[in-house]
Amino acid sequence: MANIKTLNEMGHLNSSGFGRPWPRHGLYLLHWFSHKYVTFDNNGDLRALYNPKRKEFGFHHFDNRPECHGNCYQLLPNQNFPYYEVGNLNAPGADDLPADVRQNYKRHQDNSNMDRIIISLHPGSVLDKVYVTQHEDVRTFDRQNTYRISRGLVRLVRNLQLEELLRQAGYLVPRDIMFVSAVKRQETPARSHTIVYQPAVSQPDRVNIKRPSAMSPRPTPSRESVIDMPHESKGNMRTQSHVSVSIPESRDSYTPRRERRCCVIL
Repeated sequence: MANIKTLNEMGHLNSSGFGRPWPRHGLYLLHWFSHKYVTFDNNGDLRALYNPKRKEFGFHHFDNRPECHGNCYQLLPNQNFPYYEVGNLNAPGADDLPADVRQNYKRHQDNSNMDRIIISLHPGSVLDKVYVTQHEDVRTFDRQNTYRISRGLVRLVRNLQLEELLRQAGYLVPRDIMFVSAVKRQETPARSHTIVYQPAVSQPDRVNIKRPSAMSPRPTPSRESVIDMPHESKGNMRTQSHVSVSIPESRDSYTPRRERRCCVIL
C-alpha cells in the first residue's frame, strides 16, 4: 500500500484538489466536521461530539475491504480500531447534515456526492486519525486522492468561515449559486406582533336611541360617575354603577346625528 500524504496547512489542502471543482461537497463537509462534529479537549486530543455508531449525519462503518483493479489493495492501514465514514448524501441520516453540505446534490450522475471523510475512533470518543478521500467509481475509492488531515489543519479550518475556507482552498462557486446560498443563510428578521387586549365589558342594561332633528345642535357628552356622588351614596353602592354617555354619531357628516344613551355596568 502506498504511503498516504498528510495535509498540514491550507496550502496543502489547496494543492490536493480535494472537494473541487463545483458541485463537489467535500470542503463543505470538512468545514461542518471541523466546526460541529469534533472538538479539542484540554489535552489537545480531537474528540467526537457524537457517537458514529448511532449513524447520525449518515455516519456508518467503513470496512476498509481490499480494492481490486488488477492489483488488490486496502485504502487505509490495518488497525485495531474501527473506521467510520461520512459524506454519502444518500445514506440514512444524511438529511441531518446542514443545507450547505447538501445544497448542490441533485441526485444526478455528477460529482456532487463523491467526497468522503473517514475517521478511526479510539475508546472514549478520541479520534486517532482523520482522512479525506473521493470515489473513483461507484464502488471504489481513489487511493491517489486519499489524504490524512492533521489536527493542526482541523484547527485552522475551525477558525475559518465557510466562504474563507472555500476561497483559500481554491473552490470556485458559480455566481448564481453563491448568491442563492448567501440569501438562504441570512437570518430572517423576527416579525413583531402587537397584541391588543380589550377588557371585558358587561352588556348594557338598555340602549335608548334619540334621533334629533337635522338642525339640532351637536350633543355634548356628559358623564355621571360614582366619584361625583355624595359619600353616603358611595357607601350604599355595592357592585354596580351607571355611566350615562351621549355619543355623537359623526362630526364631519351633514346627516342627522343620533344620540345614544347607554348604561354600562362598571
